[in-house]
Amino acid sequence: MEWQPTPYTAPLLVASLASFAFAAYAVWNRSKGEAPLLRSFVGVTVASGVWSLAYAGQLSATTLSATLSWNRLVWVGIAMLAVAWPAFVFAYVGWVSWLRPRRLLLLCLVPATVVGGVFLVGADPLFYTSPALDGANGYLVMEYAPTSALIGFMTYSYAVNLFTFGVLGYAALARDGVFRWQAVLLLVAGVAPMSVGVVGISGALGPRFVDLTPVTFAATSGLLGWVVFRYRLLDLSPIARDAVFTNLSDGVVVVDGDDRVVDMNRPARGLFPGATIGCDVEEAFARAPAVVDLASSGSGDGDREGGDPASGTGPDEDLRVTIDGGSEPRFLTVAAHSIAPTGSGFGPVLRSGPESEAAPSAPGGSGDGTVLLFRDITERETLQRRYRALIEKSPNVIAVCGTDGLLRYVSPSIERLLGHAPEEIEGRPVIDLVHPDDRREAQAAFERAFETDDQQLLDHRIAHANGNWRQFETTVERLFEDTQEVVITATDVTESRRYEQRLQVLNRVLRHDLKNDTNVIGGYADLLRDHVDADGDEYLDVIDRKVETLTHLSDQAREIDVALHSDGARTEIDLSPLVTRLCGSLESSFPETTVTVSTPDSAVVCADELLESAVRNVLENAVVHNDGNQPIVEVSVDRDGEGFRVAVADNGPGIPPVERSVFSEARETALEHASGLGLWLVHWIVTESGGELEIHTREPTGTLVTMWFPTPDGASAAGDEEPAGDGGFAGDGEFADNGESADGVASTNDGAKSTANREPAETRPRGVDGDAGREPGSDPRRRRDGG
Repeated sequence: MEWQPTPYTAPLLVASLASFAFAAYAVWNRSKGEAPLLRSFVGVTVASGVWSLAYAGQLSATTLSATLSWNRLVWVGIAMLAVAWPAFVFAYVGWVSWLRPRRLLLLCLVPATVVGGVFLVGADPLFYTSPALDGANGYLVMEYAPTSALIGFMTYSYAVNLFTFGVLGYAALARDGVFRWQAVLLLVAGVAPMSVGVVGISGALGPRFVDLTPVTFAATSGLLGWVVFRYRLLDLSPIARDAVFTNLSDGVVVVDGDDRVVDMNRPARGLFPGATIGCDVEEAFARAPAVVDLASSGSGDGDREGGDPASGTGPDEDLRVTIDGGSEPRFLTVAAHSIAPTGSGFGPVLRSGPESEAAPSAPGGSGDGTVLLFRDITERETLQRRYRALIEKSPNVIAVCGTDGLLRYVSPSIERLLGHAPEEIEGRPVIDLVHPDDRREAQAAFERAFETDDQQLLDHRIAHANGNWRQFETTVERLFEDTQEVVITATDVTESRRYEQRLQVLNRVLRHDLKNDTNVIGGYADLLRDHVDADGDEYLDVIDRKVETLTHLSDQAREIDVALHSDGARTEIDLSPLVTRLCGSLESSFPETTVTVSTPDSAVVCADELLESAVRNVLENAVVHNDGNQPIVEVSVDRDGEGFRVAVADNGPGIPPVERSVFSEARETALEHASGLGLWLVHWIVTESGGELEIHTREPTGTLVTMWFPTPDGASAAGDEEPAGDGGFAGDGEFADNGESADGVASTNDGAKSTANREPAETRPRGVDGDAGREPGSDPRRRRDGG
């Protein structure tokens, strides 16, 4: 076969060689980019290579048959490019839905029909009418008359190309920095061949029947190489940029070698509203001068608190800056990374080591480029400052100790509590300041804290700087599960221990002396009865009642002392026999009182061992402060949720408001205080039992006291259930004369009611002392112990 030289053969061969080289490079580096973009790029380059090589063969052929044979391969390249180019553009901009099988088959429909028609029917007569070779230009060129099929396919191709050009143009306008340049150069690489081909049809650039479209590939291949290598088309796609750069929660700013901002994402714009693409770093970071120094240094040598972020040692060593965020400051960490070339010279990459060689980061840049990473740590910094303030201002000493037994951190409160500066204590053994007699126990507690995850409690003495010893209650527990450190929290209890000791001594002395003196007073009062006339008996009766009151007050103080210093142990107690026995004792002690009681067969609760004292005080309080001629007391035990409720109702004068307010507020003042200890004792016992105590005023007169206690099964849920009524009593009801309460609860003790006369109680407001106003000569111990 003879070949003819043409002016277009060499450019076509160059374009073909370049296209196949780009395809081979893309396949060799297929691990870099995204699969759809890579595959479509290979398709574009292979199609361009096939078109260019086949058209070079067509122009070099000297016979019509050979020319038409090469023309078949030309149509293969054209058809391949008609599919690969739009697929490449769709992959580049992220329109992945167009790459699904159905739509891709739709895109292949027309090109596949063209290839099938060319091989089955032939380009002549499918696209050409009366083709012939003409040598008027010094070399043979096939001339022909186009068919309607050729015009239709060209219209389809131009329409698809124009659409893809619009997509690339929009991408160029919407994107910033390197991705804008990618889109612009790809747009030029697509527009140039089609434009030259259209102009070539008019004959303005050469022979009218020479297709200059593949010839232009020789020029656009260089442009494509610029995009691939200079702007990293295959491994820096805008899709990855949108997913990572744009949507990154951290702020990212790219600065070129001329200290200009060439790209930034949305979080960075939020941090620095005055920064725009193309502005100088001094203008962009006017609110953070340290960032200007960091960006200008290129390698991250600006001032920083933790070290050199360019060294890549971690976020804790990044530059920390504070910017004015309006109402509150914002805290940021900034890391700088230089943009350096890869070892092959193919495009820039991020480098954080000081040994990296920087490369231009944007067109027009004359020096190194820098990427600034901003992380907003305002929330973390605020929490750290808050926790730091809580520790530093804590009334306790807080310390951290390692497995070596040395203190690694001590809170500033140690100087206020023990007179030692924290820096003097840090690094010393943890038991260095502990009293010698307490060191063995302290050392054992620290060792157990490391061996187990249980909290260790310690009571020991620590030396003050003035030489005195202070008493501390200390807890030792592991700081974190995955660390070999323990946190120590030491509370100074020196003053509270001294106060408690003084109270115990005072309580013991007062109770002992009070009881002895009241016994002496009672004894002398009995002696006086033989030496006074009948008129003096009334005054001796008052003395007897006060002696009984003081004696009972001393006993109550002892019970309160036991309640307050008990270990809080609870036991199972059956309320039914207990309440029945105490009501019987109340009737025996106060025969003039009408007592009705209603209990179930069994009412086992989990309560404090002093529960009997609480119930007895409430019962006695309902009688001794009753100023009526016939006191009435109604008692019931009823199931209430996860426990039982004891209700005691009376027809007395009611508890004064000051008594109830002192109880509800759990405090006493100089002007407002309870007149006795009974209610306090009841309150403490019920609380220690995990129960609830309520006091209600009845109308027209009387008081309803309810005490709720949890059952053994429901002890853990005590307090979660709402009270279920008044324990069987109508709080505002009247008392009946037939032995039944106003709500119909009948007495279970036949003959318990008595109409015997009772000496009127001393007129006074009802208090909380269960023995005030007792009968002279009665035995307070018998009544107190329930008979």
